[in-house]
Amino acid sequence: MQLKDILFKNCKDLTEISLPEWLEPEVNDNGSTIKSYAWKSDKLRRIRLCELNLRGKFIAESLVIYPEWNYNNPVFGSEYVNAGGKRYFGTIDFHPLDMREEYINHYINRDLIDQPDRTKNKSHVYDLDKYFSKKLWIKVETNDFYEKYVESFELYLTRYLHQMKRANPIVRNVFGSHMPQAHYAQRGYDHHLASTDPAYGILKTYYNSKFADRYINTFLFDMARL
Repeated sequence: MQLKDILFKNCKDLTEISLPEWLEPEVNDNGSTIKSYAWKSDKLRRIRLCELNLRGKFIAESLVIYPEWNYNNPVFGSEYVNAGGKRYFGTIDFHPLDMREEYINHYINRDLIDQPDRTKNKSHVYDLDKYFSKKLWIKVETNDFYEKYVESFELYLTRYLHQMKRANPIVRNVFGSHMPQAHYAQRGYDHHLASTDPAYGILKTYYNSKFADRYINTFLFDMARL
């Protein structure tokens, strides 16, 4: 698992922040391991990483980065899943918090204009018309493509961090009076992703429904219930 190393290489000023009181940084049980990390950085209020290995049958890495409330920048999200060595799934995106053209051009296309538009417009898991950009990197295969994923992950991550470095706090609503505030937009993102996350069924199977619910709604997407 390489996402943590790449994050540390590209983001030098990380500061650890507390996990939920009930959650240990590493949970081991009957050959399954869940590692949970959370940091903050300049202009980034929360960076959370999950490394999951359920007896080698389900292996996943998931990283999400949230800007501070006074920035309208997208949420950065990435995930790679190895489902028993039979099916592999990867996504990387600047998750838009507004789907209007002005926002997309300013926050998505400006930094990812050289990246191809996604060819996949339907997903069995997510609603790709909400909180997903046309520059979503998404791949589903029966062969492991982790190295290609890592290469694309670092490209998207460095572009995102450069975007945040030049970002200015929102003083007034430049995209119109109906633009949602970042707090509400990020909460909507968390609610949407938490309600569709397939990790619930996996965690429920290997642990229990209480653990699955708490992990998704208080760590993976900690604003989902607010």
